[in-house]
Amino acid sequence: MIANDTEHAPRKNRHHASPARPLWYAPDRRLRTKHAADQAIRVAEQIGSADGPQETLGEEVLFVSLHTCAFQVNRRAARPAERTRWTRRWETIREYIVQRNLGLVYSMIGRFSTRRTDEDDLLSDAMLALTRAADRFNPWRGYRFSTYACNVIARALMRRGKRETNYRRLFPVQHDVSFERADTPADLGSDLYVERLRSVLDNNLGALTEIESRILAQRFPASREGKLTFQEIGNAVGLSKERVRQIQNVALSKLREVLTGDPILQ
Repeated sequence: MIANDTEHAPRKNRHHASPARPLWYAPDRRLRTKHAADQAIRVAEQIGSADGPQETLGEEVLFVSLHTCAFQVNRRAARPAERTRWTRRWETIREYIVQRNLGLVYSMIGRFSTRRTDEDDLLSDAMLALTRAADRFNPWRGYRFSTYACNVIARALMRRGKRETNYRRLFPVQHDVSFERADTPADLGSDLYVERLRSVLDNNLGALTEIESRILAQRFPASREGKLTFQEIGNAVGLSKERVRQIQNVALSKLREVLTGDPILQ
């Protein structure tokens, strides 16, 4: 039986500074054995070796080892140095599991990809979902990790689709920062909405910073052919693509807030 999030790791780590965040595990008495600890150490060492694992590591072995590492990190009697070593083993095994299952990410993106969703966004959400699935998978429940992970990824991509729908409801046109052009306004939004949006940008009523304006301009250019990915923008401005994504979302939130409070659009 899987305990809820507050039963184990969060409570056990409350009095420890390390690791930075609690490591969840599905409680099982087998995690307490010396055999489980030795197996987890061996698996982590094989994965971390220059040649990689010399044997095919089964799914159950990997996840039992992952949960064993988390259990060891959360032991009250564990010393800081010991806890750090177990955390590194946990990270090594978790990363190996994620890399070994990357095919699930691209398979699910292929099912949910549409012209209305950005591939960078889908990939980011799907990768995060795969990582969360690896963190939360219980090897003793009787189903395969691929089944569990696909469900987690699918839910994440569906949430992304809903967010995109909400964005398009507030920003119904493809535009540049000055909104000099609107694509088929009859289909995508009213002339009044586009006019107010243009006014907000022209007068910077959203208090956008220079970098926010630049990112919006490159993410929503007048021509679809000129649209840049988060990675391309990040390379140009010296930021990670995730940071570029965050800045874009902040800028869009500022614009939405102004438009939501615009009395003319009420």
